[in-house]
Amino acid sequence: MVLAAICMPVLLGFLGFAIDFGMLMVEKRKVQAAADAAAVAGATEIKFGDFVVAAQSVAALNGFSDGVGGATVSVNPSGASTPTPLNGAYAGQSGYLEVVVSQSTPTAFMSLFRLNAVNVSARAVASLASSPNCVYALATVGSTILLNNNAQLTASNCGVVSDSSDALSISVSESANIVASSIETVGSVFTDNSGSKLTPAALTGIVPVSDPLSWLTPPSYTASSCTADPLTHHGNGGSTYSVGPGSANSTTQNGNTVCYTSLTLGVNADTVTVNPGIYVITGPLTFASGTTLGGSGVTFYLTGTGQVNIGNGATFNFSAPTSGTYNGILFYQNRSDVLPATIEGGANSTINGILYLPGALLTIGNGSTSAVNAQIVAASVAMVGGSKLTVNDYSSINLSSPLTMAKLVE
Repeated sequence: MVLAAICMPVLLGFLGFAIDFGMLMVEKRKVQAAADAAAVAGATEIKFGDFVVAAQSVAALNGFSDGVGGATVSVNPSGASTPTPLNGAYAGQSGYLEVVVSQSTPTAFMSLFRLNAVNVSARAVASLASSPNCVYALATVGSTILLNNNAQLTASNCGVVSDSSDALSISVSESANIVASSIETVGSVFTDNSGSKLTPAALTGIVPVSDPLSWLTPPSYTASSCTADPLTHHGNGGSTYSVGPGSANSTTQNGNTVCYTSLTLGVNADTVTVNPGIYVITGPLTFASGTTLGGSGVTFYLTGTGQVNIGNGATFNFSAPTSGTYNGILFYQNRSDVLPATIEGGANSTINGILYLPGALLTIGNGSTSAVNAQIVAASVAMVGGSKLTVNDYSSINLSSPLTMAKLVE
């Protein structure tokens, strides 16, 4: 009894330490989860510049508000326009966002030994990495990825994703097929019994993805200075001429930008040199039937009533810029411009750049054979009548895509 009486305080002390330690471990897991979520949220907003606010807001949603209740949420370095970690393997490397969450946690039994609180902290680092997807259908209703009549969509090294919650979100029929590294949709999938299939099987019921280029801003131009199609006086067949910034047919404004109320390239098999630069088109942009066209370092921005029409039998090879604000962007249609884009039957195209048509339907017509070495971001995609589309991610042309997603690295 005497020995038990002597040992009891010691045993109770160990029990108290065990209880406090367990409570601190639970708090540590909460703090780490908050730091991880805050780092990912902050990294997602790097291109918007509000990464500090985003990180601290998500930390607050997880129960840790900076300066409240003994909590601190630090986004390193404080006040910087570009995130750069102060610690760890990525210390000093721009573009990596470090979040440190700390919480003063009161103790129970250890307070008997004048240890009234323990500071529990955790850190996480996140950055932007290339998106694993190369076909995005952003519309939230209807069949946003629709293939029929032997159409073939191949995206072997990247994913296909639909934001539609419709029961026919992805619809594949009449011997059409989709082959991708992954296929995902918010809604459901329809395939008929004609041999149509998706490889692999689609993952349904996902959380909607956001527009991966929502941060992209339109080019600056002076609307009153936009001119009519400079090529209307050509097109007698066999002509050779250039268009765009620096050409005799165009007035360059705001650096390397030109603006046309419409533009038709390649009438009557003319040979056209499309100079590098930004082409603002406020009306139809047409690649004429039966022509061969090409150009590098080109971005077509469509606004107002602007829309793309690649004519029947047109053959072209265009590449987007590899640097600057519109790095990787070949076609950019204003988000409020919902006019459809069309690649008509028989067109054979190689597109090295992103087709960004966030409010529009992209239709690929009968017999078209096209390759997109980048990504497609559209409201919806429809392929009909034996059309074939191959989509590769940007690594296929050894470039880094501006389409990104946040991920933890520490």
